[in-house]
This record gives sequence, structure tokens and C-alpha cells, in this order.
Amino acid sequence: MTCLKNLLPALLICSLVAVSCGTLKKQPAKTAPTTQERVEKKANDLADLKGAAVESVSLEGGTVALKVTFDSGILFGFNQTDLGEEAKSSLEALLAEIKDMPDAHIRVYGHTDIVGSSEVNQKVSEERARKVAAFLMENGISASRIEAEGKSFNNPVADNSTEEGRAKNRRVEIFVIPAQ
Repeated sequence: MTCLKNLLPALLICSLVAVSCGTLKKQPAKTAPTTQERVEKKANDLADLKGAAVESVSLEGGTVALKVTFDSGILFGFNQTDLGEEAKSSLEALLAEIKDMPDAHIRVYGHTDIVGSSEVNQKVSEERARKVAAFLMENGISASRIEAEGKSFNNPVADNSTEEGRAKNRRVEIFVIPAQ
């Protein structure tokens, strides 16, 4: 009887362990989020970026990126390439939001309206992209991570037959491409 009393706690513990082992479900291994999931999360995080439209887009070859277009912060006057204070403020806000993406590559595309020659618009669009890229570099983004390109008037987002539409087409688009 004494022997049984001594074994009873051990048997009880073994029974509990055996029951526990039989009822535990194996938890699936946590996987790192995909690039698509990270970009979509960042797009949601940036949804409140003042005056900006932020969306997750697929680029050539299926590369996933954030596309940031400012409603009014990085629009330019006719034949203008200088960044105004509102544009600088918008860019600073963007930089604050992507500081957790230190390896991201950034593409800056300058655009123009349709007024003027193709050659002049190409130069203006290139200068717009360069000005934004230079501002990003001055504020901590490595030159090796930035690409700037002028697109002239080839990709309008609004009707070039109205002044309002032409104003919307004089813009810069920024693509933030996370490290793969």
C-alpha cells in the first residue's frame, strides 16, 4: 500500500503528460511575410500620408512596389522644376514613413503636360525627377538607391486639353521598391 501511495503521484504525472502530448496540436511554423504582403502593409500604413495617393503596384517582371503620388505637393507650374515648400514637406513626410525600409530602391519619374516640344518636355521631366532625387539624397537616401527618369508627356493621368488636367500631369511619381 505504501508503495502504491508513492507511485500514485508519479502515475498521475505520467498520465497528465501522456494526455497533454496527445492533445497538443503542432503549431505551423511562422513564415516571414512575402514582399507583396510587406508592400501592402506599408501601403496601408502610408494611407494617412497627407495629400498622397499610395498604392501597391506590380512593375516589370512582377516586382512589387509602393507607388506614391502627391495630390498637390509635387506638382509643378508650367515649365517649372523647383521644389516648393509644400513639396519638400511632403517628401520629408514620406522619408519619415519609409525610414524602416533602409534597403529599398527608389525610382523617381518626372512628367510634364503636353504643351511644348517633345525635346523641351523631356528635359523638364528629367529635371523634375532629378530635383526630387537630389532632395531625397540630401535627406539621407543613398544615391546608389535612387534612380531618376524623365517621362516627358507620354503618361498623362488627366486630360491635357484643360488647364486643370495639364496641371495634374506636371508631376513626379515615386516608386519605393523593397529589398527582395
